[in-house]
Amino acid sequence: MGRGRVQLKRIENKISRQVTFSKRRTGLLKKAHEISVLCDADVALIVFSTKGKLFEYATHSSMETILERYERYSYAEKLLTAPETETQASWTLESSKLKAKIEVLEKNIR
Repeated sequence: MGRGRVQLKRIENKISRQVTFSKRRTGLLKKAHEISVLCDADVALIVFSTKGKLFEYATHSSMETILERYERYSYAEKLLTAPETETQASWTLESSKLKAKIEVLEKNIR
């Protein structure tokens, strides 16, 4: 028989919260390791505790290498999407200018 679903809300008891954080952090690190081994994926995991302590996991390549790769990917994504939004904004501006001109011309015709 499986466990019931856990209600997601902040644990008020400080000690219980710390125990849960420790157990779940261990499970999360284990899952990160499993997906890296089973799927041959590059995995980087960064967790900060409430006290600011750092816990990290990185696969065969170093954390820096994975983070550099992430930055390159996210930068490329921004470049691909930015011109589209800028173009859309310029078309919106152009559209509003043309609508204003049409209104002025219609007033002059009347």
